[in-house]
Amino acid sequence: MNFCNVKSAAIRWSLFVALLLCGCVFLQLIIARKASAIISSVPSVSIPSYSPDVLLNDIEARAKYLALRVKDTNFFAYSVQPKDNLWKIAKKYGYSVHSIIGTNPQLKTYEVNLNQKILLPSSGGSLHPIQDNDTWKKIAERYDVDEKILQDVNFGISNLVPGEYVFIPGKTPAIDLMNKDMQAKYELRSLFRSPLNGRYSSVFGKRKHPVTGQSSFHGGVDIAVPSGSWVGAAADGVVIVASHNVGHYGTAVFIDHKNGYITHYGHLSSIHVRVGQKVKKGQLIAKSGATGRVTGSHLHFTIKKGDKSLDPMKFIW
Repeated sequence: MNFCNVKSAAIRWSLFVALLLCGCVFLQLIIARKASAIISSVPSVSIPSYSPDVLLNDIEARAKYLALRVKDTNFFAYSVQPKDNLWKIAKKYGYSVHSIIGTNPQLKTYEVNLNQKILLPSSGGSLHPIQDNDTWKKIAERYDVDEKILQDVNFGISNLVPGEYVFIPGKTPAIDLMNKDMQAKYELRSLFRSPLNGRYSSVFGKRKHPVTGQSSFHGGVDIAVPSGSWVGAAADGVVIVASHNVGHYGTAVFIDHKNGYITHYGHLSSIHVRVGQKVKKGQLIAKSGATGRVTGSHLHFTIKKGDKSLDPMKFIW
């Protein structure tokens, strides 16, 4: 092969490679133009924002706000059904009543009405209303949670905006950040503890008496438990009654708490304190039973202030 032939072949190959490169560049330009057109045709998606007033008072808006910002927990509006109360609803979904109160900052009472809408989480926890100068560290320390976990759960929150909310998984609400009405109710709760754990078989108010069958006013709550269950003092105080013959109570203990409040513990099987004895909150005072006018073993628990019987559920929930 002479030099001219080699030169001619080289030129032809150079032209071929140049044309191939030009074709590739042209094809890339076409692809880029089409991709740009496709991208520009897709509508942009932005996370909606809501004013503090809307988040506080609009259940549906709060659910939408949280759905885009919180993972592993779903939120939905629930319409209160006949015979519902916050305790029944909480039990149905497997968490405490504090989770309902903690995700419904608009509530000023724990009493709800038929068809009233409330926000329910799929798992327990509370909403923290973001404050001025809040940081992730401050919020985490307030609720004793890990800062990184808190941020991970609230993945859609990039900026802490006062008036918006952060979800705190597994925690009860901060009392000092509640509205004044609910704060007052939580302060009442600090006065007493439940004398024992059990099922509330009858609550405060009008009812059909289980023994007489007559409509009457029930001045306390009945807690169904096996006979012999330990009964603790609801608060510090002094025993003023400890007797086996206290009318329809049967065997009963009364405690004066020296702040205007007196508690009654009725239908006991045994007494473990004496009149005049000082007792501490939670101290064993008696064991449950079925004495007096009853249909089965339970504890009757009453809270009185002066001569007035008060609803224990306002204190021991």
